[in-house]
Amino acid sequence: MRIGIDGACLSNRRGFGRFARELVGALARAETSHTFAVIIDRPSLASVAIPDGFDVVPVEVAEAPSKAAAASGRRSLGDMLAVSRAISRADVDLIYFPASYSFVPVWGVKRVVVTLHDTLALAHPELVFPGGKGRLAWKAKEHAAVAWADRIVTVSETSKRDLERWFRLPDGRVSVVTEGPDAAFRPRHGIDVLSRYGVDPTRRFWLAVGGLSPHKNLLRLFEAIAHLGKDERLVVVGDFGDVFHTHIPELRAAVDRLGLQEQVNFTGFVPDEDLSYLYSHAYALVQPSLMEGFGLPTVEAMSCGTPVASSTAGSLPEVVGDAGLFFDPTDIAAMTATLALLRDNPALRDQLAQIALSRSARFTWDAAARMLLDVFDDLQSPRTKVVARKSA
Repeated sequence: MRIGIDGACLSNRRGFGRFARELVGALARAETSHTFAVIIDRPSLASVAIPDGFDVVPVEVAEAPSKAAAASGRRSLGDMLAVSRAISRADVDLIYFPASYSFVPVWGVKRVVVTLHDTLALAHPELVFPGGKGRLAWKAKEHAAVAWADRIVTVSETSKRDLERWFRLPDGRVSVVTEGPDAAFRPRHGIDVLSRYGVDPTRRFWLAVGGLSPHKNLLRLFEAIAHLGKDERLVVVGDFGDVFHTHIPELRAAVDRLGLQEQVNFTGFVPDEDLSYLYSHAYALVQPSLMEGFGLPTVEAMSCGTPVASSTAGSLPEVVGDAGLFFDPTDIAAMTATLALLRDNPALRDQLAQIALSRSARFTWDAAARMLLDVFDDLQSPRTKVVARKSA
């Protein structure tokens, strides 16, 4: 088959973009008879690398989707129609959207596959969108993506169950394609990188990595750090220029209110090469999220030999397994007690670190690409019964 890949979110710096970039790279390494074409808006094309051997179909749009599809904005109808037309004219047998974030309706393509990473924005829209228009637009797009898709891909068994329940999907409509760490994430040692981000290498620190969004539950984590005492340090890695909904003023206000100015360090965006050093030197990664479809920072931390103190929400227990300790993300006392247990038992921490390094090997992008190719192959089979798509 000639497979088209929507490249609209390749330039995104959050999880959607990471997932798309890593999968495209892994597909390029995989042994397959399929050929690939990346349909991508021209503004994004200037900032991403497309593997050799992949056809590139540039699309003229007014604004890159990774900027236009913000929490408080939306893509123009003209730009979406331009992408739809380009896909329809690209002579592909199947079009794959690595995220429903950039989904557009398409016609004239035999098969459509869309990744829905989780049900967060459907179940808790107030945590993702600041206003009602964004919530309604996202809901409409998610339902359109599900209606159009011959197969839905998601990133964990937990998300698969959530999507099946939410959309009342039959068996066989949802397939799992997991995630993995970039090759940059491995045990690293060097204090110069830490100093560059204002991290004292002589002191124990906890690390939180991800967006600065409400569902990341950092406000409760700050409360837990305050309860642990003045000796604790927390390094928070998150992009200040994120197009998704963030609540940075509230986070800074909480730090001031709790008197944590000397204990909490906001680094802003950190590239992978440097982030691997932060992971490697951290006492543990703390992942307090209220929901995660996969939780990629946990696997990145584990691949650096760092244990995880994690929320029990969403897919996190599935991914972290026995490489960490868990707490109810809505219970500050439980979060505090879990961190205290890990802090006061260095031997337990080191044991979990060894388990983490071993467990991380289960998750690779090459394995993810093979899972995705299996989905494509299944849809190519004449024995596959495809549920008819609803008309838009």
